[in-house]
Amino acid sequence: KGHPGYTSWYSNVENASVSPGVKRDALKGWRDATQHLDLPLHCHYSGIWDCAAGEKHPEWGAVDARGNPRGAAIGDDGKPGAPQRMCPRSPYLDNLLIPQLLELIDRYGVNGFWIDGDVWAVDPCYCPRCRKAFAEKTGIKNPPETEADPNWPAWIAFTRDSFETYVTRYCDAVHAHKPGVLVCSNWLQTFHNPGEPRVPTDWISGDNTWVFGLDGCRCESRFISTRGKPWDIMIWSFYASHGMGQKNAPWTFKPVAMLQQETAVVLAHGGNVQIYENPGGVRDGSLVPWRIERLREVGRFVKARRSLCQDTESIPQVAVLHSEHHAYSRPGSNLRRGVDAKPVQGAVYSLLENHLHVDVLDEWALLPAIGDFPFIVAPEQNRMSEAMVDALKTYVENGGCLLLSGADALDRFGTAFLGVRRGDTAQDTTFHVPAADGSLPVYSQTWQLLRTGKASILRHLGKSPFLEEQQLPNPAATLHRMGKGRVVYVPFDLFRFFEHTRYPLVRAFVGEIARALKPALCATLQAPTCIDLVLRRKKRLLIAHLINRASGIPNRPNDGTVDEIPPVGPIEISLRLPQKPDRVRLSLEKTPIEWRYQRGQLTANIPHVHIHAALVVENK
Repeated sequence: KGHPGYTSWYSNVENASVSPGVKRDALKGWRDATQHLDLPLHCHYSGIWDCAAGEKHPEWGAVDARGNPRGAAIGDDGKPGAPQRMCPRSPYLDNLLIPQLLELIDRYGVNGFWIDGDVWAVDPCYCPRCRKAFAEKTGIKNPPETEADPNWPAWIAFTRDSFETYVTRYCDAVHAHKPGVLVCSNWLQTFHNPGEPRVPTDWISGDNTWVFGLDGCRCESRFISTRGKPWDIMIWSFYASHGMGQKNAPWTFKPVAMLQQETAVVLAHGGNVQIYENPGGVRDGSLVPWRIERLREVGRFVKARRSLCQDTESIPQVAVLHSEHHAYSRPGSNLRRGVDAKPVQGAVYSLLENHLHVDVLDEWALLPAIGDFPFIVAPEQNRMSEAMVDALKTYVENGGCLLLSGADALDRFGTAFLGVRRGDTAQDTTFHVPAADGSLPVYSQTWQLLRTGKASILRHLGKSPFLEEQQLPNPAATLHRMGKGRVVYVPFDLFRFFEHTRYPLVRAFVGEIARALKPALCATLQAPTCIDLVLRRKKRLLIAHLINRASGIPNRPNDGTVDEIPPVGPIEISLRLPQKPDRVRLSLEKTPIEWRYQRGQLTANIPHVHIHAALVVENK
C-alpha cells in the first residue's frame, strides 16, 4: 500500500481501499516465488500518509492550527480537499493499519513490514484529540502555533511521543499476532531522529535520497550503526536530475558504479543494503530484464563484501556529537525535516576529507562510551545537556582531546575551561580565516571576538585576504591545556559554513586545528581527498576500508550522476600496532600492495583504489 492508500491485494478489511486497477493477486505471485526460492517476503506499507483513508474518514486526518487538513490538495474553489496525513491518535491505527497488517500475515504469511510515510510525514496535529491530550499531559491549555512560542519544544515533544506510541502499538500488535514477523518504520531512529531508540522496531532503515545520495549514506551509516539494532539503507536504483515530478527530466536508471559507490559506504559500516526498483510505466509488476541484469551486478558487488563487512565493530577514533538535547530544544515542525543537523554534517564531511575515521553519536550513545574516543568534536551543539557538558569537561581533564565550535559554547563551557577572555560579539557578518597558505572569507551568524588568555592562539581572524597587514587581535581558534587533555575552541559556526559551501580552505583549516590537538589516533592516511577511511574490527582482523567518492564526469549543477569512476592513488596508510601482524592483504579489489612494519607501526602502500577496497590486518 503506497501513499495513495490503495492496496495491491484484495483486502477484506472493512475500511480498505482496493486499487480498482488490480486484476490478479500479484502478492500471491510474489509469495509463491519467494517460497520457491526460500526467501522471506517483506511488504511496503504507507502508514501516516494515506490519501484514500482521508477520503473515506476525514475525521481520522491530522489538521493544522487553522483546522485545515494536513497534506490536502487545494481545489479549484480554493478550499482544501480531504486530509492525506493521518493523526497518530485517531482510529486509523485500530480500524485500518493494524487489521491490514494482520490480514497480510494470515493470508500471505509475510515475514515483515517496511512502514513508509511515517515519521517524515508527521507534523503537529491540532485536532480535538491531540489538543485534549496535550493539555492533560503538560497543563498547557492551548498548543503553540509558531516555532517562536516558548512552548513549541513541548508541543513537538508531545507530537513525537504520540507518534512513537503509535508505532509501538503496531509493532506490539504484529509481534503478538505472530512472533518472528519483523517491523521497521522508515527513517525512525536514524540521523535526523537522534535519542534513545525506545520504539520496539526490529531493524532500522531509510530510503536514501535518489540523487546526491552519497553524502546521505556517509552520515546515516555513521549514526545508525551506533543504535544497537540491525540496519540497512534503501538505495534508489533510479534518479532524476531535477527532483520529482519534472516532465522534462524523467526518472532513469542509475549507472551501476553509482549504485556500487553508495552501497560501499553502507557495507563498510557493517550495514545491509536494499534497493528500490521501479522501472516506471509498467503496471503489471513485470521486471525489466536489462535493469535486473544491472542489479545482479550490484548484487555481486555486495555479496563479495558480505563476509568481511558483516558482524564488525567500529574502532573508536573521532566521535562527532549529535546531541538530541540540542536538536530538540529548537525543533521545526516536521518530526524528521525539523531537526537541524547541518553543523554535524559539516563536521563529518570535513573530518572525513582530512582522512579521519568518524563515528556520529548522540548523547545517549556517547555518554557511556566517552572514554573510548581519543578525539571528540562538538560542532555548534550549543544546547547540549548539562550532563554532556560536565562529561566533556571531565573527559578533557582525564586526557581527552575536544574540539568545540560555535559562539555560544563560550557560555556553556566558560572562559576558565577554554582559557580565553570574553570580548565583543559580532552578528551576521564575515571575517577572513587563514588556512594552509591562504585565507578565505567565512560567514557566521554570531562571532565571539575573543581576547587572549591562557590558551594559545592557533590562527587570527582578519579583515581581508592579507595574512599580516589587516590581521585582527582576535583568534580564529585557540588551544588550551586542561588537566591531562586539550581543548580547541573555534568561536564561530565553522561546520555549518562548511556544510553550506564545502570550500577546500575550510577543510584545510579543520585539518590544522585537528592536528593541533595531537590526538592519539591509531591510523594516518595520505591519499586524495576523495578517499574516505573507515576502521572496523572483526575478531582478530583490523579492517581499514578505503572508499573512493570520485566521479569521472565533471561536476554539473543539473546532474548528480556518478559515472566512470576513475581509480585514484597513490595511497599510504599507517597503523599503530603493538606487534607485527601475521598477515596483511588488500581485499575486495585486485591491486598489489607493499607493506612494512617498523617500531610499532605498519605502513602499507596501495597504488590505487577504484571504488571500495579494504586493507585487512590479521593476527592469529
